[in-house]
Amino acid sequence: MVQKLRITSLILIHVFILLHVYYFGSETIGSIDFQEFFHSFMKLGVINAGTLLVIFAFLFTLIFGRFFCGWACHFGAIQELCWYILKKLNIHPKTIDSKLVTILPLVILLNFYVIPNIYYAYQNQWTLSIAMNEPEIWAFLPGFIIGSLTFFIDGFLIVYFLGKKGFCRFICPWGAFLKIPTSLALFKVRKTGDCTYCHVCTDECPIGIDVSYEINKFDKVVNSNCTSCMNCTSGCPSNALSYQFSNPLKEDYKLNQFLTKKNAYKHLNISKKFKSIRKSDYYMLGLTLILGFSIDSLYGMGHFMAYGIGLIISYIIVEYSKEYSNIFRSLLVISLMGVFIWHGTVKYSIWNGIRLYNQGDYSLSISNLERVVNLYPKKIGKFHIMLSEMYLDSNKLEDALEHALIAKQINPDHIAPKQLIDIISSKKH
Repeated sequence: MVQKLRITSLILIHVFILLHVYYFGSETIGSIDFQEFFHSFMKLGVINAGTLLVIFAFLFTLIFGRFFCGWACHFGAIQELCWYILKKLNIHPKTIDSKLVTILPLVILLNFYVIPNIYYAYQNQWTLSIAMNEPEIWAFLPGFIIGSLTFFIDGFLIVYFLGKKGFCRFICPWGAFLKIPTSLALFKVRKTGDCTYCHVCTDECPIGIDVSYEINKFDKVVNSNCTSCMNCTSGCPSNALSYQFSNPLKEDYKLNQFLTKKNAYKHLNISKKFKSIRKSDYYMLGLTLILGFSIDSLYGMGHFMAYGIGLIISYIIVEYSKEYSNIFRSLLVISLMGVFIWHGTVKYSIWNGIRLYNQGDYSLSISNLERVVNLYPKKIGKFHIMLSEMYLDSNKLEDALEHALIAKQINPDHIAPKQLIDIISSKKH
């Protein structure tokens, strides 16, 4: 009965999202996104629908745990659906056990959402205001192609390679944000009967927690990834588990509850369903950050898609390819690294070219942006306009005209290329 209610809740969430996007619009309620708390409230002091959502989710988590993640998150629902489909196809990926489930989401949270927005607020005037219909619904949503690819990569491929709810465990910064209130939650899954060590609870957990190990060692689930889905309580054949309240003043908090649990996932009943990569954790972390950074923002992709790709590729390079011959593995590594080095070069050149352009160092800026337009498969008119302006300033009219014409071809309705072409033509005559 509980799981039917949860599935109904997840379906209704998607219905409400569609109604919000296609029926209600942004006139009353704008973007409802976790990012709003960081990009609007933390950065600018704006209280909007997304800000209220995060505050509510945080307070709710302090009481009930990460109920939001298990009962209301559309990304979590998609991953559970992907796991279900894989099982129906008789594909049984192992769920990866790694310290990165704690480290990587925290790095993404701090690097992209906390530190830059706090720094901006410190450097600028922070004024409290209310704007429930801002920003527009689509402000942080990608286009159809990037959105679909994000769901495929973070919802299907990451589950195939890394197991149950791979995105939630390894990437999601909102999960990292809710880890502390989850650890302090009043309601938790607790051991209230005799356990037979059948490990059905661990097997049923959609986020890959060794529930059996934790309830027998700590008398409760202490893992901060627990999403209060109650699969374990409803599935326990001996009724040894319950989702119960405990007085926080009487709650037993010990440091080892929050540290790495070395003996988890080792019982014979479940050991074949999990794979530890703890020896490769820091190689994986470094490689994931490098690969993710090299493609983040290119082609319009966001952090989730970029670091999802980076994580999957780093896992393939470090762990998955061990099953193949050394020659195949070497060719695979060289090919994949070549792609990321190419895009890393493009991204650096974009950053450096724009920086030098703003500083007025046109000579070095031209070399960087010429590299961009030659290497970057996506054609962007802005870069050609900048190059045209710099060549015009250097009196290289043929080069200036060439880039202005390309910019006009990319964006035929944009006024800037037309103005540049007129200026260049008047100078030539």
